[in-house]
Amino acid sequence: MNLGFIGVGRLGLCTALVFEKHGYNIMGLDINPNYINEVNNRTLQSKEPNVEKYLKDCKNLKLTMNLDDVLNHSDIIFIVVDTPNSGSDKIYDTNKLSNVLININKKKVKDKTLVICCTVMPGYINEIGKELIKDCESTTLNYNPEFIAQGSIIRDFENADFILIGQENEQSGLKIENLYKQIHNNPVIRRMKNIEAEIVKISVNGFLTTKISYANMISDLCDKNGADPNIVLKAIGSDSRVGTKYLGKGYGFGGPCLPRDTLALANVLKRSDINNDIILSVKNYNNIHNNLLAEKLLNENREEYLFDGVCYKEGAKIPIIEESAKLKIAEYLVKNGKTATIKDNEDIINEVKKEYGNKFTYIVE
Repeated sequence: MNLGFIGVGRLGLCTALVFEKHGYNIMGLDINPNYINEVNNRTLQSKEPNVEKYLKDCKNLKLTMNLDDVLNHSDIIFIVVDTPNSGSDKIYDTNKLSNVLININKKKVKDKTLVICCTVMPGYINEIGKELIKDCESTTLNYNPEFIAQGSIIRDFENADFILIGQENEQSGLKIENLYKQIHNNPVIRRMKNIEAEIVKISVNGFLTTKISYANMISDLCDKNGADPNIVLKAIGSDSRVGTKYLGKGYGFGGPCLPRDTLALANVLKRSDINNDIILSVKNYNNIHNNLLAEKLLNENREEYLFDGVCYKEGAKIPIIEESAKLKIAEYLVKNGKTATIKDNEDIINEVKKEYGNKFTYIVE
Protein backbone atom coordinates (compact mmCIF):
# COMPACT_ATOMS: atom_id res chain seq x y z
CA MET A 1 0.00 0.00 0.00
CA ASN A 2 1.12 3.56 -0.71
CA LEU A 3 1.34 6.07 2.13
CA GLY A 4 2.01 9.80 1.98
CA PHE A 5 3.83 11.90 4.57
CA ILE A 6 3.74 15.68 4.73
CA GLY A 7 6.59 16.61 7.03
CA VAL A 8 9.47 14.15 7.30
CA GLY A 9 11.65 15.69 9.96
CA ARG A 10 12.86 13.65 12.91
CA LEU A 11 9.43 12.27 13.89
CA GLY A 12 7.98 12.01 10.40
CA LEU A 13 11.01 10.24 9.01
CA CYS A 14 11.13 7.72 11.87
CA THR A 15 7.43 6.91 11.43
CA ALA A 16 7.80 6.61 7.66
CA LEU A 17 10.81 4.30 8.03
CA VAL A 18 8.91 1.93 10.31
CA PHE A 19 5.98 1.76 7.90
CA GLU A 20 8.39 1.20 4.99
CA LYS A 21 10.07 -1.62 6.87
CA HIS A 22 6.71 -3.39 7.01
CA GLY A 23 6.05 -3.23 3.28
CA TYR A 24 4.53 0.20 2.68
CA ASN A 25 5.60 2.41 -0.22
CA ILE A 26 6.29 5.92 1.11
CA MET A 27 6.27 9.30 -0.61
CA GLY A 28 7.23 12.17 1.70
CA LEU A 29 7.15 15.95 1.34
CA ASP A 30 9.81 18.29 2.68
CA ILE A 31 10.99 21.82 1.88
CA ASN A 32 14.75 21.38 2.34
CA PRO A 33 16.43 20.22 -0.92
CA ASN A 34 19.68 19.19 0.79
CA TYR A 35 17.79 17.09 3.34
CA ILE A 36 15.70 15.52 0.57
CA ASN A 37 18.83 14.55 -1.35
CA GLU A 38 20.46 13.04 1.73
CA VAL A 39 17.41 10.91 2.46
CA ASN A 40 16.89 9.86 -1.14
CA ASN A 41 20.60 9.03 -1.50
CA ARG A 42 20.57 7.23 1.88
CA THR A 43 23.45 9.41 3.12
CA LEU A 44 21.62 11.22 5.95
CA GLN A 45 23.48 11.32 9.25
CA SER A 46 21.23 11.39 12.31
CA LYS A 47 21.70 11.35 16.07
CA GLU A 48 18.31 9.64 16.42
CA PRO A 49 18.90 5.91 17.14
CA ASN A 50 18.24 3.45 14.29
CA VAL A 51 17.49 6.09 11.65
CA GLU A 52 20.68 5.53 9.64
CA LYS A 53 20.27 1.74 9.79
CA TYR A 54 16.61 1.77 8.75
CA LEU A 55 17.31 4.30 6.01
CA LYS A 56 20.17 2.25 4.60
CA ASP A 57 17.99 -0.86 4.46
CA CYS A 58 14.86 0.74 3.00
CA LYS A 59 13.95 0.53 -0.69
CA ASN A 60 10.51 2.13 -0.95
CA LEU A 61 10.87 5.62 0.49
CA LYS A 62 11.26 8.77 -1.59
CA LEU A 63 11.07 12.45 -0.67
CA THR A 64 9.88 15.29 -2.87
CA MET A 65 9.24 19.04 -2.72
CA ASN A 66 6.06 18.71 -4.78
CA LEU A 67 2.78 18.43 -2.86
CA ASP A 68 1.06 16.95 -5.90
CA ASP A 69 3.46 14.00 -5.84
CA VAL A 70 2.33 13.07 -2.34
CA LEU A 71 -1.38 13.67 -2.96
CA ASN A 72 -1.32 11.57 -6.13
CA HIS A 73 0.71 8.83 -4.48
CA SER A 74 -1.69 7.82 -1.72
CA ASP A 75 -5.21 8.08 -0.37
CA ILE A 76 -3.90 7.99 3.23
CA ILE A 77 -1.65 10.91 4.09
CA PHE A 78 0.02 11.54 7.45
CA ILE A 79 0.71 15.17 8.40
CA VAL A 80 3.72 15.35 10.72
CA VAL A 81 4.72 19.02 10.78
CA ASP A 82 5.81 20.59 14.04
CA THR A 83 3.45 22.51 16.31
CA PRO A 84 5.94 24.32 18.57
CA ASN A 85 5.21 26.50 21.57
CA SER A 86 3.02 29.40 20.53
CA GLY A 87 3.59 31.67 23.52
CA SER A 88 -0.16 32.09 23.91
CA ASP A 89 -3.01 30.32 25.72
CA LYS A 90 -3.38 28.06 22.68
CA ILE A 91 0.05 26.59 23.59
CA TYR A 92 0.68 25.00 20.17
CA ASP A 93 1.55 27.04 17.10
CA THR A 94 -0.57 25.36 14.42
CA ASN A 95 0.35 27.81 11.65
CA LYS A 96 2.35 25.24 9.63
CA LEU A 97 -0.34 22.63 10.08
CA SER A 98 -3.08 25.00 9.02
CA ASN A 99 -1.07 26.08 5.97
CA VAL A 100 -0.70 22.44 4.94
CA LEU A 101 -4.47 21.98 5.13
CA ILE A 102 -5.07 25.20 3.19
CA ASN A 103 -2.67 24.05 0.45
CA ILE A 104 -4.37 20.66 0.25
CA ASN A 105 -7.73 22.41 0.02
CA LYS A 106 -6.49 24.46 -2.95
CA LYS A 107 -5.97 21.18 -4.80
CA LYS A 108 -9.62 20.22 -4.13
CA VAL A 109 -8.60 16.60 -3.59
CA LYS A 110 -11.22 13.87 -3.33
CA ASP A 111 -11.53 10.68 -1.31
CA LYS A 112 -8.46 11.26 0.87
CA THR A 113 -7.87 10.17 4.47
CA LEU A 114 -5.82 12.89 6.13
CA VAL A 115 -4.18 12.00 9.46
CA ILE A 116 -2.81 14.69 11.79
CA CYS A 117 0.02 13.32 13.93
CA CYS A 118 1.18 16.53 15.65
CA THR A 119 -0.23 17.63 18.99
CA VAL A 120 -3.04 20.18 18.88
CA MET A 121 -5.37 21.75 21.41
CA PRO A 122 -8.69 19.94 21.88
CA GLY A 123 -11.18 21.29 19.36
CA TYR A 124 -8.68 22.16 16.62
CA ILE A 125 -9.76 19.46 14.18
CA ASN A 126 -13.50 20.04 14.36
CA GLU A 127 -13.42 23.82 14.80
CA ILE A 128 -10.53 24.78 12.49
CA GLY A 129 -9.11 21.85 10.55
CA LYS A 130 -12.36 20.77 8.92
CA GLU A 131 -13.10 24.34 7.82
CA LEU A 132 -9.70 24.56 6.15
CA ILE A 133 -10.39 21.53 3.89
CA LYS A 134 -14.07 22.21 3.21
CA ASP A 135 -13.57 22.08 -0.56
CA CYS A 136 -12.09 18.56 -0.48
CA GLU A 137 -14.89 16.18 -1.39
CA SER A 138 -15.25 12.97 0.64
CA THR A 139 -12.01 13.76 2.47
CA THR A 140 -11.76 13.01 6.19
CA LEU A 141 -9.57 14.61 8.83
CA ASN A 142 -8.36 12.30 11.59
CA TYR A 143 -5.98 12.37 14.58
CA ASN A 144 -3.20 9.91 15.33
CA PRO A 145 -0.62 11.42 17.71
CA GLU A 146 2.27 9.28 18.85
CA PHE A 147 3.51 8.73 22.40
CA ILE A 148 7.25 8.84 21.83
CA ALA A 149 10.32 10.57 23.22
CA GLN A 150 13.02 12.25 21.17
CA GLY A 151 16.06 9.99 21.31
CA SER A 152 14.02 6.76 21.20
CA ILE A 153 11.38 7.49 18.55
CA ILE A 154 11.65 4.29 16.53
CA ARG A 155 11.83 2.08 19.60
CA ASP A 156 8.85 3.81 21.20
CA PHE A 157 6.82 3.68 17.99
CA GLU A 158 7.49 -0.02 17.48
CA ASN A 159 6.69 -0.83 21.12
CA ALA A 160 3.74 1.45 21.72
CA ASP A 161 1.53 0.66 24.72
CA PHE A 162 -1.47 1.60 22.62
CA ILE A 163 -2.42 3.26 19.35
CA LEU A 164 -4.64 6.34 19.66
CA ILE A 165 -6.91 7.06 16.69
CA GLY A 166 -9.26 9.99 16.47
CA GLN A 167 -11.63 9.29 13.60
CA GLU A 168 -13.98 11.46 11.60
CA ASN A 169 -16.07 8.38 10.89
CA GLU A 170 -15.95 4.61 11.31
CA GLN A 171 -14.59 4.02 7.82
CA SER A 172 -11.61 6.36 8.16
CA GLY A 173 -10.82 5.03 11.63
CA LEU A 174 -10.82 1.45 10.34
CA LYS A 175 -8.45 2.39 7.52
CA ILE A 176 -5.92 3.77 9.98
CA GLU A 177 -6.37 0.84 12.35
CA ASN A 178 -5.66 -1.65 9.57
CA LEU A 179 -2.35 0.09 8.84
CA TYR A 180 -1.16 -0.50 12.38
CA LYS A 181 -2.27 -4.12 12.39
CA GLN A 182 0.36 -4.69 9.72
CA ILE A 183 3.22 -3.36 11.85
CA HIS A 184 2.16 -4.36 15.38
CA ASN A 185 1.32 -7.77 16.78
CA ASN A 186 -2.13 -7.57 18.40
CA PRO A 187 -1.88 -3.85 19.15
CA VAL A 188 -4.09 -2.18 21.72
CA ILE A 189 -6.04 0.29 19.59
CA ARG A 190 -8.29 2.98 20.98
CA ARG A 191 -10.54 4.54 18.32
CA MET A 192 -12.78 7.47 19.22
CA LYS A 193 -14.01 10.86 18.09
CA ASN A 194 -11.37 13.46 17.24
CA ILE A 195 -12.19 15.65 20.24
CA GLU A 196 -11.85 12.65 22.55
CA ALA A 197 -8.45 11.73 21.09
CA GLU A 198 -7.26 15.33 21.38
CA ILE A 199 -8.12 15.25 25.08
CA VAL A 200 -6.49 11.84 25.58
CA LYS A 201 -3.18 13.00 24.10
CA ILE A 202 -2.56 15.86 26.52
CA SER A 203 -4.19 14.01 29.43
CA VAL A 204 -1.77 11.07 29.21
CA ASN A 205 1.25 13.35 29.36
CA GLY A 206 -0.42 15.41 32.09
CA PHE A 207 -0.78 12.25 34.15
CA LEU A 208 2.85 11.27 33.57
CA THR A 209 4.12 14.63 34.80
CA THR A 210 1.81 14.37 37.80
CA LYS A 211 3.36 11.00 38.60
CA ILE A 212 6.90 12.36 38.17
CA SER A 213 6.27 15.35 40.44
CA TYR A 214 4.60 13.10 43.00
CA ALA A 215 7.59 10.73 43.00
CA ASN A 216 10.01 13.63 43.36
CA MET A 217 7.94 15.08 46.20
CA ILE A 218 8.09 11.75 48.08
CA SER A 219 11.80 11.53 47.29
CA ASP A 220 12.34 14.98 48.82
CA LEU A 221 10.29 13.93 51.86
CA CYS A 222 12.51 10.89 52.31
CA ASP A 223 15.67 12.97 52.10
CA LYS A 224 14.38 15.31 54.81
CA ASN A 225 13.58 12.41 57.14
CA GLY A 226 16.54 10.07 56.66
CA ALA A 227 14.67 7.52 54.55
CA ASP A 228 15.89 5.89 51.34
CA PRO A 229 13.65 7.22 48.52
CA ASN A 230 14.50 4.29 46.25
CA ILE A 231 13.20 1.79 48.80
CA VAL A 232 10.08 3.84 49.51
CA LEU A 233 9.20 4.48 45.85
CA LYS A 234 9.81 0.88 44.87
CA ALA A 235 7.39 -0.23 47.56
CA ILE A 236 4.77 2.31 46.45
CA GLY A 237 5.13 1.15 42.85
CA SER A 238 4.54 -2.46 43.87
CA ASP A 239 0.85 -1.64 44.17
CA SER A 240 -0.60 -2.48 40.75
CA ARG A 241 -2.85 0.56 40.96
CA VAL A 242 0.28 2.73 41.01
CA GLY A 243 2.95 0.89 38.99
CA THR A 244 6.68 1.55 38.75
CA LYS A 245 6.90 3.47 35.47
CA TYR A 246 7.83 7.14 35.96
CA LEU A 247 7.95 6.55 39.73
CA GLY A 248 11.60 6.93 40.56
CA LYS A 249 13.95 9.37 42.21
CA GLY A 250 15.34 11.81 39.68
CA TYR A 251 15.38 15.18 38.06
CA GLY A 252 12.25 17.11 37.18
CA PHE A 253 10.57 16.49 33.84
CA GLY A 254 11.61 18.42 30.75
CA GLY A 255 11.72 18.23 26.97
CA PRO A 256 9.56 19.51 24.14
CA CYS A 257 6.41 17.53 25.00
CA LEU A 258 5.70 16.86 28.68
CA PRO A 259 5.91 20.45 30.02
CA ARG A 260 3.81 22.02 27.27
CA ASP A 261 1.23 19.21 27.18
CA THR A 262 0.81 19.67 30.93
CA LEU A 263 0.33 23.40 30.45
CA ALA A 264 -2.09 22.72 27.58
CA LEU A 265 -4.18 20.51 29.85
CA ALA A 266 -4.25 23.24 32.51
CA ASN A 267 -5.41 25.76 29.93
CA VAL A 268 -8.11 23.48 28.52
CA LEU A 269 -9.45 22.91 32.03
CA LYS A 270 -9.49 26.65 32.71
CA ARG A 271 -11.21 27.32 29.37
CA SER A 272 -13.84 24.76 30.32
CA ASP A 273 -14.41 26.35 33.76
CA ILE A 274 -12.89 23.37 35.56
CA ASN A 275 -10.47 23.94 38.43
CA ASN A 276 -6.92 23.24 37.25
CA ASP A 277 -5.07 23.52 40.58
CA ILE A 278 -3.86 19.91 40.41
CA ILE A 279 -2.10 20.40 37.09
CA LEU A 280 -0.68 23.80 38.00
CA SER A 281 0.74 22.25 41.18
CA VAL A 282 2.48 19.60 39.09
CA LYS A 283 4.37 22.24 37.11
CA ASN A 284 5.05 24.26 40.25
CA TYR A 285 6.53 21.31 42.15
CA ASN A 286 8.71 20.45 39.18
CA ASN A 287 10.43 23.82 39.68
CA ILE A 288 10.52 23.40 43.46
CA HIS A 289 12.20 20.01 43.14
CA ASN A 290 14.89 21.32 40.79
CA ASN A 291 15.59 24.17 43.22
CA LEU A 292 15.87 21.71 46.12
CA LEU A 293 18.41 19.68 44.12
CA ALA A 294 20.33 22.88 43.41
CA GLU A 295 20.28 23.90 47.09
CA LYS A 296 21.60 20.48 48.04
CA LEU A 297 24.55 21.03 45.68
CA LEU A 298 25.13 24.52 47.07
CA ASN A 299 25.38 23.05 50.56
CA GLU A 300 28.34 20.99 49.36
CA ASN A 301 30.10 24.37 49.11
CA ARG A 302 32.15 23.56 46.01
CA GLU A 303 33.42 26.33 43.78
CA GLU A 304 32.87 24.40 40.55
CA TYR A 305 30.23 21.89 39.50
CA LEU A 306 30.36 19.55 36.51
CA PHE A 307 27.20 18.48 34.64
CA ASP A 308 27.93 15.56 32.34
CA GLY A 309 25.15 15.04 29.77
CA VAL A 310 22.49 17.76 29.67
CA CYS A 311 20.00 16.54 27.07
CA TYR A 312 16.46 16.89 28.42
CA LYS A 313 16.32 13.10 28.58
CA GLU A 314 18.82 11.38 30.85
CA GLY A 315 21.41 9.43 28.85
CA ALA A 316 20.31 10.66 25.42
CA LYS A 317 22.71 12.32 23.01
CA ILE A 318 20.34 14.19 20.72
CA PRO A 319 20.67 18.01 20.57
CA ILE A 320 17.47 18.83 22.45
CA ILE A 321 17.85 20.73 25.72
CA GLU A 322 14.37 22.21 26.12
CA GLU A 323 13.43 22.40 29.82
CA SER A 324 16.55 20.41 30.76
CA ALA A 325 16.54 20.00 34.54
CA LYS A 326 20.34 19.83 34.72
CA LEU A 327 20.68 23.13 32.91
CA LYS A 328 18.13 24.77 35.18
CA ILE A 329 20.11 23.56 38.21
CA ALA A 330 23.39 24.70 36.66
CA GLU A 331 21.90 28.16 36.04
CA TYR A 332 20.71 28.31 39.67
CA LEU A 333 24.26 27.58 40.87
CA VAL A 334 25.76 30.27 38.63
CA LYS A 335 23.27 32.83 39.96
CA ASN A 336 24.57 31.97 43.43
CA GLY A 337 28.18 32.67 42.53
CA LYS A 338 29.35 29.21 41.53
CA THR A 339 31.00 27.99 38.35
CA ALA A 340 29.16 25.34 36.34
CA THR A 341 30.81 23.30 33.61
CA ILE A 342 28.78 21.55 30.94
CA LYS A 343 30.25 18.41 29.36
CA ASP A 344 28.57 16.87 26.33
CA ASN A 345 28.93 16.25 22.60
CA GLU A 346 29.50 19.17 20.24
CA ASP A 347 25.92 19.34 18.93
CA ILE A 348 24.44 19.59 22.43
CA ILE A 349 27.11 22.05 23.59
CA ASN A 350 26.23 24.31 20.66
CA GLU A 351 22.54 24.22 21.65
CA VAL A 352 23.47 25.17 25.22
CA LYS A 353 25.62 28.05 24.00
CA LYS A 354 22.73 29.36 21.89
CA GLU A 355 20.59 29.69 25.01
CA TYR A 356 23.08 30.35 27.81
CA GLY A 357 26.15 31.80 26.08
CA ASN A 358 29.05 32.35 28.49
CA LYS A 359 27.15 31.57 31.69
CA PHE A 360 28.89 28.19 31.78
CA THR A 361 32.25 26.75 30.89
CA TYR A 362 32.24 23.91 28.41
CA ILE A 363 33.92 20.60 27.72
CA VAL A 364 33.29 18.96 24.36
CA GLU A 365 33.57 15.20 24.65
